[in-house]
Amino acid sequence: MPEVIVSFLDGESVYGEVPILHLDDPFLEVELHALDGNARQALVPASSVRQIEARQPPPLEAGKRPEDMPRVALHFLDGEVFRAQVVNPATLQRFGAIWDVVEAGRDERRLIAIPYTAIKAAFYVRHWDTRRPEEREGPDSDPERRRLAEMQARIGRAGFPGPAQHKSGLLDRVGRSEGEVGPSQRDAADEPQR
Repeated sequence: MPEVIVSFLDGESVYGEVPILHLDDPFLEVELHALDGNARQALVPASSVRQIEARQPPPLEAGKRPEDMPRVALHFLDGEVFRAQVVNPATLQRFGAIWDVVEAGRDERRLIAIPYTAIKAAFYVRHWDTRRPEEREGPDSDPERRRLAEMQARIGRAGFPGPAQHKSGLLDRVGRSEGEVGPSQRDAADEPQR
């Protein structure tokens, strides 16, 4: 049974073993290694977990170099960004994904299960760039291109229709006394008869 460290969304961690590291079920059964000896097993909902890390992942195969692997930046909901090279593509499961990675700047392989409820997005990047956006060069750094993109966004938002106008609907008739003309009836009265 794999030994794991289960990190919760509130910052607490527990150590134990799981029959198999997966996120196909909404709950995870963990045989605990508790120091006090009182708690022996936990039934943990995947939605309360930030990440589950295998304590002894397999070593990196000979000849595989982290710098040749794809790069991913995992953005957690709590604001942390975890940068790593991907050894094998993520295994997407029902309630989360299993990541086989090498953390950026280290040569140590890590096997991490992350529930979908803990992660905002996984961005595959060409290179690590920790500069602020205004310090970066590229198409978005050109003020004219940025102005055009903002204009296009405004036009896109303005292109959506406003609230629908109800003609001769129930709302036109509510609260009127008998014989009073509603807006849709006035519009109909103004139209020429055919």
